Amino acid sequence: MLPNEEQAEIHRNRAYRLFEECRVKDALLELKESLKHDTRDAPSLRLLAQIFGEAGYHEPAVSYAQRSVAEDYSNEEGWLTLITLYARLGGPYLDLALEQVEMAKQMLGENANVTYLEGNIYGQKGDKKLAAECMKK
Repeated sequence: MLPNEEQAEIHRNRAYRLFEECRVKDALLELKESLKHDTRDAPSLRLLAQIFGEAGYHEPAVSYAQRSVAEDYSNEEGWLTLITLYARLGGPYLDLALEQVEMAKQMLGENANVTYLEGNIYGQKGDKKLAAECMKK
């Protein structure tokens, strides 16, 4: 039997493939198996966040994205997913999105994708000056 991390990776890779094939239910089953082997598997948690977010279930999506980032602070995709989810929620969540941007910058350093999202968030907030500054970086 393979170690738990390897088993988790096998199921996670299957889940990615199934999700790309639009077989969401099967992807979710594979992710469930992945997390049985490694409950802290950040990429599996991030993919769950993406699936739930795209389905419109933002609260569980945010929860999975937060767990993904908590398990691996260097996980760029996890940070981008979390920031994007908060930005999609809009309103008061835009401030939370900006907090996550700052945390992501501390963990990842300067990152073009994070800066791009930051500009979009400022644009949503109506701050065109800060949005433009971000887009120039």
